[in-house]
Amino acid sequence: MNTLVELVQTYGLWVVFLITLLQSVGLPLPAFTVMIVTAAVTPATPENVISLILVGSLGTLIGDFVLFFAGKRYGTGILGKLCKISISPDSCVRSTGDLFDRYGAPALTIVKFIPGLSTLAPVVAGVYAMRVAVFAFFSSVAALIYLSAAVALGAIFRHQIDSVISALSRYGKLGGLFVLVLFGLYLLFKWLQRYRLIRQFEADRLTVNDLIELIDGNSNPVILDARPVDQRVKNGFIPGSIPVDENSLSDIADRYASHQEIVIYCSCPNEITAARYAEKLRKIGLKRIRPLLGGIDAWAESGQEVTFIQP
Repeated sequence: MNTLVELVQTYGLWVVFLITLLQSVGLPLPAFTVMIVTAAVTPATPENVISLILVGSLGTLIGDFVLFFAGKRYGTGILGKLCKISISPDSCVRSTGDLFDRYGAPALTIVKFIPGLSTLAPVVAGVYAMRVAVFAFFSSVAALIYLSAAVALGAIFRHQIDSVISALSRYGKLGGLFVLVLFGLYLLFKWLQRYRLIRQFEADRLTVNDLIELIDGNSNPVILDARPVDQRVKNGFIPGSIPVDENSLSDIADRYASHQEIVIYCSCPNEITAARYAEKLRKIGLKRIRPLLGGIDAWAESGQEVTFIQP
C-alpha cells in the first residue's frame, strides 16, 4: 500500500493512466482500488477530481478501443488469448454475449463493473460489428461512471483509507507483503480451480476424428453446444447440435440420460466452458459426456460442415 501511495505521489496521473490502460486490455490489475486510494491521498479539489476521472477514463478508453478493433479484425480468436490472462476467463464470454443480447450497446455500461466481462465486452462488441460511434459513446459513459464511482468512494472514505494506510505503514514492508500474499492466494485459488477442472476432463476429451467416427457409426451421439446463442447464430454450429445453458441442464439430463455417447463443445481455451457444463450434467445424471478437443474451431478447421441458421 505504501508503495502505491509513493508511486501516486511521485508520478501522479501517469500511474492512473498506465494502470487503467493495462487493466482495460486484460491484465489483472486492481485499477478500481488504485483510483480509490489515489482519490483518498489526493487533495479533494475540483481540479484534482476532474483530472483523475478524465485521465483514468482516457486510459480505459484507449484499452477498450484496442480490444474493440482486435475483435473486429480477428473475431472470436482473440477471446481465447484474453481468456488465458483473465482472472475470470472462459464462461465470461457466455455472460457477455447474454448481456449484449438482452441490453444491446448499453450493456457496455453494465459490464464495466463486472471483473472479466469488462475486458471481454469490447472484443465481443467488435465481433458483433458494433458501430464505432456507438461503441465510443457507451464506452466513454461506462468509463466515466466507473471511475467516478471509485473517486467518489476515495473521497468519502478518505479518513478510513488513511487509517488503513497508517496501520500498514506501522508494519512497514510486512504490511505490503501481507496485501501481496492475499492477492497471490486469490490468484492461486482461481488457477487451481481452473486447473482441477481441466485435468478432470483432459483424459475424456475426444478429437474431431473421434466424433466423426461416432457420427458415421451406430453410436448416434448427442452433441451439445455450450456457447452463447449469439455465437451459435453468428459463427454457425455443428449440424444437429443442441444448445445448452444453465436453464436447460435438468431437461437435457432427463432427456438424454439413456444415451451412451454425449459430446459437448464450446469455443474457449481448454474447452473449459464445455467441461464445466459436463461436470454439472454428470452430477445430475448423465453418465458419459465428453468435451470436444478444440471445440467448434477445430471442427471448422478440419473442413467439416458448419450449419448456419437461415434468416
